[in-house]
Amino acid sequence: MSTIKSFDPELLETRDVHKLLSSSIAPRPIAFASTIDAKGNVNLSPFSFFNVFSTNPPILIFSPARRVRDNTTKHTLQNAEETKEVVINIVDFLMVDQMSQSSNEYAKGVNEFIETGLTEVPSLKVKPPRVLESPVSFECVVDNIISLGEHGGAGQLVIAKVVHIHVKSDLLDINDQIDPVKLDLVARLGGDWYTRVTKDSMFKLAKPKG
Repeated sequence: MSTIKSFDPELLETRDVHKLLSSSIAPRPIAFASTIDAKGNVNLSPFSFFNVFSTNPPILIFSPARRVRDNTTKHTLQNAEETKEVVINIVDFLMVDQMSQSSNEYAKGVNEFIETGLTEVPSLKVKPPRVLESPVSFECVVDNIISLGEHGGAGQLVIAKVVHIHVKSDLLDINDQIDPVKLDLVARLGGDWYTRVTKDSMFKLAKPKG
């Protein structure tokens, strides 16, 4: 039987807390967020502190945390604060390398669509473009931004209300339900690790009756 080692987060460096959290709370879906600033400059960046939290209203939340090394905020957060709009694009296996490349620390005003070779497509209800290569994209308006702290590593929750949904038609069955095998999602683990959702990695489990 293995032993248990316990950690007090108050006694650890922020980076070590991050490693424990991100390695064990996984796999995490990836919000590939496209935004624009007040001047119309486009930004595209991935975030794995992300999930869906409500269906009525449809709410997605992702967290562009303050950088640990210098406590600065990310361009995505700044843009969401300025323009109150974001498109959250879902990442499949075919675009994982470009998604990773977009996480480089580009200067403000640099368009990551151009840097990664991904394709901008105009959205219908918001100003930020969506990613053509993404299997599913959610156009959103930012309802609220909640700061969880002012120190490096503190999450900044972007609460985004979905106002339009785009799904590649070949992923849908006759009932307009998404086929998880065709979706070919990737998800984030800790460190440099990712996982791919394939048919072999999935299983069904019926809900309990009663």
